[in-house]
Amino acid sequence: MGPVLRLLPLGLLALLTACGPVYQAWAAPRPVPIGSAEPDPRRLLGTWALTDNDNLLFNLLLRPDGSALSATGSQGPRPLAAGTMTAGELMELGHWKGWGNGVRIDYDDGWTDTILVAPGGPIQWSWAPGRNRDEPPTNTGKAVRLSGVEAGWVGVYRFAPTQADQPPYLASLLSSGRAINSIDTIAAGSWRQEAGHLVIDWASGWRSTIEQPTPPAPGQSFVVRHWAPGADRQGPASSQRQGERL
Repeated sequence: MGPVLRLLPLGLLALLTACGPVYQAWAAPRPVPIGSAEPDPRRLLGTWALTDNDNLLFNLLLRPDGSALSATGSQGPRPLAAGTMTAGELMELGHWKGWGNGVRIDYDDGWTDTILVAPGGPIQWSWAPGRNRDEPPTNTGKAVRLSGVEAGWVGVYRFAPTQADQPPYLASLLSSGRAINSIDTIAAGSWRQEAGHLVIDWASGWRSTIEQPTPPAPGQSFVVRHWAPGADRQGPASSQRQGERL
C-alpha cells in the first residue's frame, strides 16, 4: 500500500532469496499447459482484508469494471501538528488484471498488490514503486475475503460537510469498524449498521449517518445527516447534505 511504509523483515527476505524457485512459482505468472485455461481472475472480485508489515489493516475492493480501490487510514495516532489526513492517506486507486493464478493490482502511485491462491489459502504480495516485480516483494501477508451484509459498506465515501465554506471530505470505513476522515484533526471514529441507515460516531463529537438501508454502489449519491457535538441524537439533525461513494 502506497503511503504506508512496508519493509520486508530481513529473515523473511533471506528465506525468499534462498528459495528462489519456490518464490518464482508464486510471484510470476505460471506457464499454462496447452489446452488448459488460465484461472478466471473474476473469481477473486469482492472486498478483501489485508495487512501491511506493521500488522495494520487496509481493505482492498476489486470491482467488475477492472477498477480497484484501497481503503486505508490505520496508521495509528498522529500528532495534532500533522493536520488533517490527506486523500492519499485514506485511499488508493488502481486497476486489476489476472496474474498467474491470482490477480495483480497496480495503483496510480506506483505500488502493486497481488492476491495469489496458495495451497494454504489466498496470500498478499506487495511491491513498492520502482521495485522489480520479478524480485522478492516488499511485503507479504494473508489475504481474507470479506462476506456478510456489513462488508458491503467497507470503502471510501465523499461527504459534503455542515460548514458551507468547507470543501467535501473523505470518510474511509474499514472492516474493523473504524472510520477515518479528512476533515477533523482528530480523524478517527467508529461505524455500525442500524435499521435503515449507517451510523458513524466521530471522536470529534460529530455524528454522521448515511440514510439508506443498503450500501450504495460506486458513484451513487445519497443523503448524509450530521449532528454537531452535544446535539440531541434523537432530535433533528444539525444539517442534511449529499454524499457519494467512490
